[in-house]
Amino acid sequence: MKQKITFLFLLLLSSSSLVFSQTMVNDFESEETGLLNTGGGISSAIVANPNATGENTTANCLEIKRTGAQWWIFQGIDVVDMAISDTDTKFISMMVHFPMQADIGIRLDAPNDDSNGTLIVRPLNAYTEFNQWQQMIFEVKDGPDASSFTLETLFRISFHPDMGFENDPAGQILNDTDAFGYIDQIQILDANPLSTDKFEFQNSISLYPNPAQSSFKVTSRNNVEIQSVSVYTVLGKQINNLSKLDKNHYDISNLASGLYLVKVTDSNGGIASKKLFKK
Repeated sequence: MKQKITFLFLLLLSSSSLVFSQTMVNDFESEETGLLNTGGGISSAIVANPNATGENTTANCLEIKRTGAQWWIFQGIDVVDMAISDTDTKFISMMVHFPMQADIGIRLDAPNDDSNGTLIVRPLNAYTEFNQWQQMIFEVKDGPDASSFTLETLFRISFHPDMGFENDPAGQILNDTDAFGYIDQIQILDANPLSTDKFEFQNSISLYPNPAQSSFKVTSRNNVEIQSVSVYTVLGKQINNLSKLDKNHYDISNLASGLYLVKVTDSNGGIASKKLFKK
């Protein structure tokens, strides 16, 4: 869209002060797709939500398939041109659903709707909920080394779904036969929704020993009560025969050597994900 508009403000009935409203960029539910150009070997389509549970129960989403080998494949997404000053701190929230950890990023520095932008900003959090919806958060800024957004107007988002450099294990994960990515509920937010509590829980959990030979223990700080522990392969498959030796002590002697992901849940529903190396 060529018309430049500013963010909408809501007048509180109980006060004369103004507050900024969060803005939906695209929820893929309307007839207007809001999709711009693509780059490289990529195809996309609005489809029914493949997993309408958990954090995202909407009807539709955007399905992304890889049809070429370029690392930089992207999908352009229109933004109703938004004025943002270099003193504003804004965040982009996006629901994603991938078969395993993907190296995703966005470009925000396009000077108009028809340009793609140059510098790639990666999310503040890692995608760890394989084959499930997870909220990913990006800071709105010029590029990875910038501290603010100085371009005055956000015209578009160029979304890279599968760069293949900084995921673990590294590599491209999508194809056009049986490994697709999905995104949904793209919003501009005033504040980072990744709460301090979540970061504190993530940092309070440790695995010992790591690397582990036959067993490992989950340890916690700050009186965190561990509710459940599950182990996944890097392809997102849960290990169903995990044996518990005693409290927070698990037997992995029957697992093959390699990298695993351990998902720890506390009594308040907090989730921490840790890498475990099996000798």
